[in-house]
Order: sequence, then structure tokens, then C-alpha cells
Amino acid sequence: MQHADLAKITSQLGRPPRGVERVARRCLAGHPQVIVTYPIQWTREEPAIFPTLYWLTCPALRQKVGSLETDGWIKRLQHRMEADINMAKQWEKAHDEYARQRVQLVPQAELVLLREQYPAQAQVLEETGIGGARGRGIKCLHTNLAHYLAERGRQMGKVNPIGEAVAQLLIEQEMRLDFCYDDELEEFCRGYEEED
Repeated sequence: MQHADLAKITSQLGRPPRGVERVARRCLAGHPQVIVTYPIQWTREEPAIFPTLYWLTCPALRQKVGSLETDGWIKRLQHRMEADINMAKQWEKAHDEYARQRVQLVPQAELVLLREQYPAQAQVLEETGIGGARGRGIKCLHTNLAHYLAERGRQMGKVNPIGEAVAQLLIEQEMRLDFCYDDELEEFCRGYEEED
């Protein structure tokens, strides 16, 4: 991970990021939009599991998705999925793929240690879905959009339907997913680069 990316992500989030593995997606201006985070943090020899693999860092996207959540879109999309069996099946596949990718980040020796000594934490790591969700409950639109954006184009047929729905809602609100829609936020990005 490049120092410039870490500094930029810290600026985007307003705090240092935890366990960044890599940038999964950038906007057209080259700024990080989605990062991949390592799912285990050891504190006092105890593992803490952080199930959010894909993290949305773009301030413009985070702000707009936050507005969707405030406007009740988690509940609306939950109802939509409950009424659409195909969407629900896609959601389950997306959960499984997300968990598989999360486990793949963990070295085998650490995974064995976790399974043998901390089975409850291993279960969270291996069995929870997008952002740590269990079953069909939607926890967060940000992490669903991050997953969709990071995987779009790479995993044909394994799309996150909630993330895709969030992306469509943003497009309907005339927001570009590949570049800051707000001049002030893009100025934030340009201003940071001028300091380097």
C-alpha cells in the first residue's frame, strides 16, 4: 500500500483506516473509492473479526448513500428482496462469495489457529455475509455498494443485487459513480493532491 493512498484514505474517512490491504476501485481522477480491509485484528492475543471486506471511502458516495439510508432505503430494498425470489438467491450467492473472499485473505496458519482456539470468531469470519450480515437482513448500503463497485465487471453473474440497486438509485439521482458529482468534493480531492 502506497503512503499517498493511505494518507488520502485517512483524509477521506477523517481517521486512519484499519488493516488496508489494497485499493479495490478508483474514480476517474485516480482517487480511492473502495478499499479491501483485512478481517482480523489481534488485541491482547484475542482476535477481533471485522467482517466488512470492502469499504467505501469516496466522500461523495458515502454522503449520498448515507442520505439513502436516512430516507429509508434499507427497509425498502429489504421489502423488494423479500418479494423477489431471484434477487434473494443472488443475495445469498453474493454473501457466499463475500465470505469466501474474506477467508482467502487470511493465511492458512492463522485460519487454523482461529478455528482451533477461537471457533466463534472463525464462524463469524467464514459464515457471515456482506458487512457481517447473517441471513437476508441488509445491514448497510455503503458496504453493499462498495462490494458491487469492486466486483462489477470481474465477477459476471455474481453481482451483489443490493449494491446494484443502490448504484441504480444513485444513477437515477444523476450521480456519477466514477467521478465526484459535487464540485466541492472534487476540489477536496484536487486540494489534497496539490499538498503532495
